[in-house]
Amino acid sequence: MRNPEHDELARRRAARTAREAGEKGEPRFTWADTLAMIIAAYQVLLPVVLAMIGVMLLVYLLFRLLFR
Repeated sequence: MRNPEHDELARRRAARTAREAGEKGEPRFTWADTLAMIIAAYQVLLPVVLAMIGVMLLVYLLFRLLFR
């Protein structure tokens, strides 16, 4: 069985840490922040990956024409 006193202490501790975090002005990350970081990573990495694929395709076509 669960100890109701333990649950109450956990709730109080969580409320106190949330209150302290709010007073310090520390950022609180949410799912929207995580999604924004993922989208930003794709925006940075996708052009580089597409450029590499394009160069590889060009090299492949060049070798195919030269060594046919």
